Amino acid sequence: MRRNLSALTFTSFFFCLANVLGQGSRLAHQYTIRISAEARLNEHYLNELRADEQLAGFETIDRIAGLYSLRFEENMTDSDEYRWFENRKWIDTRQPVYPLQSRGCNPNDSAYFGQYGMELMKFDEVWCYRTEGLSPLGDTLVVGVIDNGFSFGLDELYPNVYCNHAEVPDNGIDDDLNGYLDDYYGLNARSSGEGDDHLPDSHGTQVLSVIGAKGNNQKGITGTNQQIRMLLCSAGTSDQLLKCYYYFIRMKREYLASGGQRGAFMVSSNISAGFDGYFPEDLPLVCQVYDSLGQAGILSAVATINENMDIALAGDIPGLCPSDYMLTITNTNRFDQKVFEAGYNLMHVDMGACGEEILMYNRFGELTEESGCSFSSPHVAGAIALLYQFCPNLTSLNKQDPAGAARQMRKFILEGGDPLATLSGITSSGRRLNVFKSLAGLNEFCQGKLPEDPLFELLPTIGVGNFKLKLAPKSFGTYQVRGFNAAGSSIYSRDLAYAPDVSSELDIDATDWPSGIYYLRVEGGGQSFSRAFAKFHE
Repeated sequence: MRRNLSALTFTSFFFCLANVLGQGSRLAHQYTIRISAEARLNEHYLNELRADEQLAGFETIDRIAGLYSLRFEENMTDSDEYRWFENRKWIDTRQPVYPLQSRGCNPNDSAYFGQYGMELMKFDEVWCYRTEGLSPLGDTLVVGVIDNGFSFGLDELYPNVYCNHAEVPDNGIDDDLNGYLDDYYGLNARSSGEGDDHLPDSHGTQVLSVIGAKGNNQKGITGTNQQIRMLLCSAGTSDQLLKCYYYFIRMKREYLASGGQRGAFMVSSNISAGFDGYFPEDLPLVCQVYDSLGQAGILSAVATINENMDIALAGDIPGLCPSDYMLTITNTNRFDQKVFEAGYNLMHVDMGACGEEILMYNRFGELTEESGCSFSSPHVAGAIALLYQFCPNLTSLNKQDPAGAARQMRKFILEGGDPLATLSGITSSGRRLNVFKSLAGLNEFCQGKLPEDPLFELLPTIGVGNFKLKLAPKSFGTYQVRGFNAAGSSIYSRDLAYAPDVSSELDIDATDWPSGIYYLRVEGGGQSFSRAFAKFHE
């Protein structure tokens, strides 16, 4: 037999329920109120509120609308507050105060507040969905990094450095038969004896920290990928650079050929160095290697020159290399302007990324702020790896048609960028990196198309307490789910992330709610959905 609770029990239950479900979200003892139209004309009611000893604070939000903010004393219980409102019928609406929540997912790293580029380029919004550094099929994602050397043993870098576990370190033997000796921590192409003894170098260390400083560990900064693996290769000349690139190609091919038992699932590479004043005819073998990398499914980010010059006139390798598997990156600042000392070209420079006043670690593990195109391109290389955490279709494509996957990713990166007037006419895309918009393009590719009609389904609509919300709106993002009782008071608040290629469901346990009619509202991404449902006791 079903029974209905009294209106008094129903209303009082709101305070207990809001306290339990709103834990960590609503601000205790704080409410926004609206007084009735008649009470707005009588100063007596406002004076009563100002003089009320049970209130620790009372402020006007909008006098004409009759909106005010009040805060009870800390010793007030939920029941006390309920009785207080019941004795003031001229307050026609009340709601708890909730903190405004950022739509991004900022990590807890102590110096993250200084990393303006992560929010400007929307890395923070992508982190809301995944930060594990794995593809949807379970592959460990790897970024290849080439520089003069690295201090990779720093606490904030070492966890994200790729280790070749098929190799026994320092035994002078090519244990994994990949053609390289002792490449446990990557390869030092600068040494005739190969191995992985990278020379300490601040520039290479700084680049590593931009891509993959360990994130969300309450220390220092975070890289573009809070968790990732970076395969290191040291080079100082054009022939050593080629050795590094072909090492990357070998490692990727070994991974594909062995079904993941050997090698590395490399999806991007970065070089923040180059050959100023040179052209493709001067270094044809260097230019050709980018197509070879692309055929292995590796999309390369390269930094252009740190001079305000057209690189077609000034000369820039690899920036001028003609390849569909390469992205040449110039430098933009926190004001979304191209930095003056940064190269450009309408055909050969593809886009911009933040590289000015960027926080990073030097070879001694100290946080420093540096600038240059050298720190723009690592953001792009990192973005590629971050995006590979989504969409199993793209991962499968990278294994079956690696070149096709690299071209698709290049398209997502370029088309997802934010148009900037300062890059228009001097870069091929006229855009600055926006990882979240690139993820939207990837999502459309992965699903075939975005939903024509949003899915908003609550089952059952009449039940005894267990309800399931299914959500598939036209765009993914973070949606706020709010529940209201029949009096219009908010009693439930949760965030629901609609992630790419993942159905979003939320179980709502209302078994302890009083019988009655409730309303569920979901808002986010410029969309709003609502549904009424009934809860009964058996």
